Amino acid sequence: MLRKIQKGIDKILTVIASILLAVMFFVLVANVVLRLIPAVGGFSWYMEFSQYANVWAMMFGAAGIAIMGTNLRVEVIDSFLHKFSWGKKATSLIVDIFELIFYFIVTYSGFILSTKARQAVSTMPKFSMGQVYMIFPIAGALCIFAVIIHMLVVLTGQDEEEEIDPNSYAAAEQKREDEKRKEAAK
Repeated sequence: MLRKIQKGIDKILTVIASILLAVMFFVLVANVVLRLIPAVGGFSWYMEFSQYANVWAMMFGAAGIAIMGTNLRVEVIDSFLHKFSWGKKATSLIVDIFELIFYFIVTYSGFILSTKARQAVSTMPKFSMGQVYMIFPIAGALCIFAVIIHMLVVLTGQDEEEEIDPNSYAAAEQKREDEKRKEAAK
């Protein structure tokens, strides 16, 4: 059940990030085309919109990475600790705890920044920088939620059904161990 929720949220986050990147691309291409038409001249806000869309897409992507636990990790440590029943769960939870600390800092500092920034320097109509900076507490809270979901999946043991990446060092080690067991059984 929790694993289905995890995968569903990951798909939603991926779709949202993809749509944001597609819209960003469309605005950039449309602006280039419109600049070629003398009477129109393009959008004055295209660059800032593209930056905001890109940042939002990356933050949704970060939440997707956090919810699936597919963040950067040290493959050698994972392959060594994979031999122990508690190893993978322990490293995953340690990474999740540090992620939670990081996202709490992002959320809190982003909230402070967004409440103090009142100047209207955004080229997009009627946006203050405080409104623009609201991305950090919103995305930070989303990432905190994502990490908590991942931690629950790990703690309930629902991540055990995960397949090992066939190209990873851990998969090669697992394959060698399986072959040794088969040879010993003969």
